Amino acid sequence: MRTVAVDHIVNVDEILHFVPDVQEAKAWYQDLLGTGPVFDHEAYCAFRVGDTLIGLHPTDDKTGCGVAGQVAYWRVQDLQRALDHFLAHGCQVFRGPSLGVDGVWVCQVLDPYGHVWGLVQRS
Repeated sequence: MRTVAVDHIVNVDEILHFVPDVQEAKAWYQDLLGTGPVFDHEAYCAFRVGDTLIGLHPTDDKTGCGVAGQVAYWRVQDLQRALDHFLAHGCQVFRGPSLGVDGVWVCQVLDPYGHVWGLVQRS
């Protein structure tokens, strides 16, 4: 098994979300994030959140919408405030909120497209 040195991993660069219609999803993501896309094409749209891109890609025969077993966690200052924001935009709680074994608060929310967003509040 190959291991990767932690110093080779800088941050989350992009999280790709597969959606049935990029332009329809763009409006929801724009409302949730409170900002417009940094790249907008009918077949791909990207939003910048900090140093990370959230890319919207049309579903295809390889990848559909939904939970695919990998969750990116976004650091938030106030977990409850962030959770309330997501819930106000049509998301549902998927897991948590709970205090992780490492002493940080975590929660997962499910968006209307079936994607899981991980939220983490560190002290």
